Amino acid sequence: MASVSATHLIMFIGSLVIASAVAGTVVMEVGEVSDSIEMRGGTVSDEIETDIAIISDESQPDAMVENDTTSDGYNVSVLVKNVGSKDVPADPSAVDALVDGTYSTVTAVERVDADTNTWNPGGVVEVTISTADVSGDTEVVVLVNDDEDTITFYWEDDA
Repeated sequence: MASVSATHLIMFIGSLVIASAVAGTVVMEVGEVSDSIEMRGGTVSDEIETDIAIISDESQPDAMVENDTTSDGYNVSVLVKNVGSKDVPADPSAVDALVDGTYSTVTAVERVDADTNTWNPGGVVEVTISTADVSGDTEVVVLVNDDEDTITFYWEDDA
């Protein structure tokens, strides 16, 4: 009988060791998942709180497009309003742009309604985009924190 008790004791200790190892692994994995959810939640929060609207008049393309004198390309300038609830830096690194589906360089983001580098909710900036070609029907997409707005206009170079 003593041999049965010793066997049960060894099995019990072994099962405790295995259970401890599994519990430790599960606790570590839950911690990592929790951290990932927290990081993703912050990013999603930024996306939800950011909302922009291009307020340039698409019927006035001459006000948006000009020849770039330093290169063979063009500068496209659009007015963009922050209609979200989050401040955005008025900085070219915070804004991306596509012209006719091609990634284009944002050269300037300037506040037109205030003298500050912060683009507050309700604030308006002029986004200047450098692009190689603008002709005919042109689509400009402005992206901020994964939120985007689009303007389409027709422009023909008279030069």
